Amino acid sequence: MTFTTKYYESIDIQLQFIKQLTCIPEDTIAEIIEEFKSFIFQDDEKMKIIYGIGEGRSALSLYDFLQQLLKFEHIFPVTLDDPIRRYFDSGRKNMIIAASGSGNTESVISYLNDANKLGAKEILITANPESKGYKTIQSHKGFIIMLEDTKLDKPSNLAVMGSEFELKLCTFLNCLLPALENNNIQSYYDEVNHFIKNAELLKNIGKDPDKKSNEDPGKDHLRSWIEKLFNRRGHIIVDGVGRSGFVARAFGMRLTHLGMHVYIKGDATTPSFVRGDVYIPITGSGDTREILDGMKKAREKGVDIFPITVSKNSELVTYLKEIQHEDNIIYIPVQEKDREIFHDRTPSKINTTKMNEIRSSYSEINSYIFTNAVIASAIDILGVNEKYMTRIHW
Repeated sequence: MTFTTKYYESIDIQLQFIKQLTCIPEDTIAEIIEEFKSFIFQDDEKMKIIYGIGEGRSALSLYDFLQQLLKFEHIFPVTLDDPIRRYFDSGRKNMIIAASGSGNTESVISYLNDANKLGAKEILITANPESKGYKTIQSHKGFIIMLEDTKLDKPSNLAVMGSEFELKLCTFLNCLLPALENNNIQSYYDEVNHFIKNAELLKNIGKDPDKKSNEDPGKDHLRSWIEKLFNRRGHIIVDGVGRSGFVARAFGMRLTHLGMHVYIKGDATTPSFVRGDVYIPITGSGDTREILDGMKKAREKGVDIFPITVSKNSELVTYLKEIQHEDNIIYIPVQEKDREIFHDRTPSKINTTKMNEIRSSYSEINSYIFTNAVIASAIDILGVNEKYMTRIHW
């Protein structure tokens, strides 16, 4: 079995995870929507604050949802990680959305107990009904959203260490938003199916349509990209802006679990580029100013660039063609109509439009699934087992 075979198997398993979201009963979805509506659409015009609480990749999946909540007037989404606006505001109406797959994340439980004492509305999203967090929210008479684990035919290291919960969490919350906006439960199921159709396109990465079906699809660009990425000793620097940044950070976490030396570009402890490093920017549009600047700085220092992007007509692609490194690009497929969501031609951290900021995360979730599949391939290449990854996991 080749490591590219592991890639395709991982895509199939992750598709099973998303498809399970269609099995959530309509009554349950109606209850969840009502829970959010009762807070978001109160007549009171006073600013309402929604705090997102989680650790690791669960937090990143939750932050994706929080950003999209900006579409609702009088809603101010915040995180406790924000160094500027992080304290509980008892003078306003407050909601806590906590996410923990295990339901036993100590910091999350501590914050839920604090929130209860402060009188905030509480929602917990978890996969474990036997957990301390689940029982804590029950005692607080808060609301619990269950995203149960998929019962795979056989255990697989292609879905190790929480990947299932984080993917379900991000997709589920994205699919709730249209139903919440339209007050239409069917919108939830339509959106899940939309994400499934997009994710199925990932099975075409690296496959040459001119090859016969019985030939190895791994002898291609995907195999080359993965081999080049992991056959090196330097640092790996991941990068992304906005929700692409959440995907980049999640990818960085998984690479760290593999035992690699990984940094997030722009963090205070990230070293400068040096020859032998790898720069992995993730950007849907391929036109994000900070990413383009990062690529040029990386190139100046002799650093290899391995972009993950959606658009084939972008400044990123033009630049990689100019330096004759186009083979280092991975194009994330999404449906044609979803490529049109990148309305901003020169996005940056300061001038991204609200329309782009609150769009659905089609490209980001496909990028997340892709990077998870790359990790599955890397486990095979590097000979890493789950016990080793768990030891490194924070």
